[in-house]
Amino acid sequence: MQFIKTLLRPLFLVVIGLLTLLRSRSINYLTSLVLVVATLFTGSVLAQPYVNGNLSTGATSSNGVAAPAGYTWSEVQTGNASAGFSASVAGGFALADNFTINCGSWNVTKFTFYAYSTGYAGATTPFNDARVQVFNTDPSVGAPTPIWGDLTTNRFSASSTASMYRIFNATPGTTRQIWKIEVNVTGLNLTSGNYWIEWQVGTIAGVTSNFSPPSTVVGTTTQPGNNAKQRTLAGNTWAAVLDGTNAQDMPFVVDYTGGPCSGTPVPGNSLSTLSTACAGTNFTLSLQNCIPGTGVTYQWQSAASAAGPWTDIAG
Repeated sequence: MQFIKTLLRPLFLVVIGLLTLLRSRSINYLTSLVLVVATLFTGSVLAQPYVNGNLSTGATSSNGVAAPAGYTWSEVQTGNASAGFSASVAGGFALADNFTINCGSWNVTKFTFYAYSTGYAGATTPFNDARVQVFNTDPSVGAPTPIWGDLTTNRFSASSTASMYRIFNATPGTTRQIWKIEVNVTGLNLTSGNYWIEWQVGTIAGVTSNFSPPSTVVGTTTQPGNNAKQRTLAGNTWAAVLDGTNAQDMPFVVDYTGGPCSGTPVPGNSLSTLSTACAGTNFTLSLQNCIPGTGVTYQWQSAASAAGPWTDIAG
């Protein structure tokens, strides 16, 4: 029998991932989870990002070609056929996707979007326009009013290479360099809930190609929860972002600050997706209550008995 507990440390936030305990014996831990609570703590406000989706598929393409030095590929996966979708200001399109704040509050400081212009070979970005609005409901349902922003104000603040090239499957090339497009944000404080962000990007004079690559995960054509949408502003019509019949998500980053952890955390019970797990079986450990604020880490520990000794579980 293996015993597991978690130690809360007031340092910085670490996301708990899926843990696999590789033990030669069965593990029965549900009734023996022990929580060690950190002492009183007040920390400083920390900036951190929320990352929606994935773009890089690695430095080597599926047919074995290395990306240029300092770059990786973002390769369309087998079964998909679209390199990108339009959020072009000039074309009258916008893209939208959602994100969730589970607890606490976010003081949003920046949004980052991604786009490429096919055939553009300039040393500096071809993008100089970014428009964004945020909703606390699905903007494709009814006619909700954004809680922040609009699609008429150019809020572009900076753009630089994402150090990636978008390529079709097993077709490496450097004609679609992906660029990061940043928008500095003030006056947007979000509490727990589900939000939608809608955006457009625009290009410099003389550049017409303008596409945004969807989130790409190696070996998959879609992911659970993918629900990005595209709006055609003329007529105000919405459609799911699909590659064939495969639902897509759009990558973006939300930079935010949160209030520091203060006082004694109250995590409640330790929870598990399995009550008994054998060697090589994946299971997820979590806490009953959300711990709001920055300045908290989680360290799971295991022991052969409840009396210890306890040792940290890596990951």
